[in-house]
Amino acid sequence: MMTPDRNPGQSGASEALPLLDNGKDRSSSEHAPRRPLLWPIRVLALVSALLLGGIIGLYFQEPIMRVAYDWTGLKQGGGSHAVRVPPEARVATLSKGDVVALGRLQPAGGVVSVALPQGAGDARIDRILVAEGDKVAKGDVFAVLDSLALYQSALTSAESTLEIRRAALAQARVQVVATEAELRAQIRGAEAILAKAERELERMTSLLDRGATTQAILENAERSYNTARADIDRLRASLTRYQPGPDGQPVDIAVALANLSAAEAAVAQARSDLDRAKVLAPQDGTVIKVAARAGERSPAGGLLQMGDTARMEAELEVFQTMVPQVRVGQRVSLISPVLGTMPLTGTVSRIGTLVGRQNVTADDPAANTDARVLIVTVALDEASSLRAARYVNLEVVGRIAVAAEKAAGATGQ
Repeated sequence: MMTPDRNPGQSGASEALPLLDNGKDRSSSEHAPRRPLLWPIRVLALVSALLLGGIIGLYFQEPIMRVAYDWTGLKQGGGSHAVRVPPEARVATLSKGDVVALGRLQPAGGVVSVALPQGAGDARIDRILVAEGDKVAKGDVFAVLDSLALYQSALTSAESTLEIRRAALAQARVQVVATEAELRAQIRGAEAILAKAERELERMTSLLDRGATTQAILENAERSYNTARADIDRLRASLTRYQPGPDGQPVDIAVALANLSAAEAAVAQARSDLDRAKVLAPQDGTVIKVAARAGERSPAGGLLQMGDTARMEAELEVFQTMVPQVRVGQRVSLISPVLGTMPLTGTVSRIGTLVGRQNVTADDPAANTDARVLIVTVALDEASSLRAARYVNLEVVGRIAVAAEKAAGATGQ
């Protein structure tokens, strides 16, 4: 029996292919409801719970931690070597009654900046004769400037002039003696001539009275007498020049002595000017830093820095509220990581009177840099000064033993 022809497209639609048939009712699967997506809601709930827990932890962390420390017997920071300073006291805190402050090490009397001598002008450094760490005494030469040759030439000229003035003084003394002797001899000769002219005048006058001579001869005798008298007056006037004056010296010698004094003053000035070409040590001490080299001009801050490192000090910046507890003579210990485990020791030697701004601050970025402090100077003992001499300007933490003094006072009462 023949079957009717079918359209190929209709045959594919009416008959399911074996590979596409899963054995389920197609009508039931088409009408099944879809499940809602729950994972975004869960994520949102989790994030909200974390945020809420964080906010609660920020507000209730300190009470909870305090209860935990009380229950376990632990202490905050017990496993750390660093001790946090209470913010209300900052650095200067009372630890067991002591006063703690930051400071720096420095030589006794401070660090001296040695500048060029007055009048050095724009001179350059020719030679530097010291190095950092050298021990020097007062008056030692640190450096020589390039103006030294000019000043040495001026000194040589002044010394030559001085020798000339000395020779002139010796010559003046010899001339005074010789001239004085010569004038006295001339005066004696003039006196003899005057005596002879006087006798001749008397004789001519007697002869004229008797008519034995003429008036012309008498006038000649008078002229000779007057001339001899004038010569004596001139010689005596010349002799007064070589007589001692108000200062006990003849005029010529006094002038020569004045010239000699002026020459000596010129030499002294030239030698003083010579020191302008040298940089001298103002005191005993140690060279800490050399700030220039040969061929350079000295910087504005000075050619070098020096200090008496044999006697070291520490300048502690104590908060003004803590200063009333500090007394001269109290024991002080100074620590720094650079110094190792053994602290430096000393005593309070001076308490400043000027309240100023804090210069030495801790590394904490939250530290108060505008605190008001007074400078308390601590004199280190001999052993500590020897150790501290290598660390000028080192930052240290000082502990002033106030508690011991308080305890001693309480025991005495």
